Amino acid sequence: MKRLYVSLSNQKSLEKAIRELKEYKRTLHEKTEQFVARLIDVGIDTAESNCGQYAGLIVFKKHLFTFEDGVDGVIVATDGSKIVREWMRDGSVVSAEVSPLLMAEFGSGWLANVMSTQDYRSNTLGVGQGTFPGQTHAFDKDGWWWQTPDGERHHSIGEAPTYPMYSAMLAMQFEVDRIGREVFGNG
Repeated sequence: MKRLYVSLSNQKSLEKAIRELKEYKRTLHEKTEQFVARLIDVGIDTAESNCGQYAGLIVFKKHLFTFEDGVDGVIVATDGSKIVREWMRDGSVVSAEVSPLLMAEFGSGWLANVMSTQDYRSNTLGVGQGTFPGQTHAFDKDGWWWQTPDGERHHSIGEAPTYPMYSAMLAMQFEVDRIGREVFGNG
């Protein structure tokens, strides 16, 4: 907002100040909505570029909620589709449905634990190393071998997380001042 100079002894100056304040009030809500929407766009762009091998399988959407006295915004991330993983165990095919979103955000196995340098990212909300139902190898530092139903053997130490939502949060924090200055002016 530009600076407002008012002479209290001048009627025209007071009237001009009142008009300018009314105009600012009228545009403030609109600018706030634009500010929140642009921050969310930065977050979604960042999240989409941090999905790793699950790019295209995770859907990010922007939701804005406007109120008389403000605006709330949320990034909603959902699995666009689930992945079914199959492997052999004791001569039988075993399968599990895997969430691309949870795998991208939290990873799996020892590699996920190594990559999780902050407590936030490790074992948050009941996900993380050792939380996959029926897991037996999450804490094996040397990894494990698994066999596909067609007999091909693979070695794994898990999957590294790519942190799409965590990265979105950091990007939005980084851009808040710049976008605020662009939307509201340098003040």
